[in-house]
Amino acid sequence: MDSEVEKNDYELLLLLSTLGANKIRAVLILAHLYPKAITATQLSTLLGYSMKARTIYRGILDDLQERELIFLDKLTPKVASIRLNHENGLLKRLIELAKSHGADYLKVIDDLMGKKNDDENY
Repeated sequence: MDSEVEKNDYELLLLLSTLGANKIRAVLILAHLYPKAITATQLSTLLGYSMKARTIYRGILDDLQERELIFLDKLTPKVASIRLNHENGLLKRLIELAKSHGADYLKVIDDLMGKKNDDENY
């Protein structure tokens, strides 16, 4: 393996190690969904939080945005789309890894999102 790739992968691991478990899960979910954006409510559901997305804003999203790991695009005053910051070289590598090796995890995410959408139709 190229030593530069190994170095970048190691730096990516160090970056992820500075985050809490739910922040890591949020980053991994966003990496697997990239280039799609999701709402805070969708991310809350995937993380197992209640439907109230305020908790995710105060704890997770604010910190990830402050660290420039995500983009928050306001759609309305109460709804924002969330994307991983693909301009960050380490996160770009995470996206590449997710695309090349994350099909099973993406299926789990898609299944959870589909189940949620099915539940809303009842």
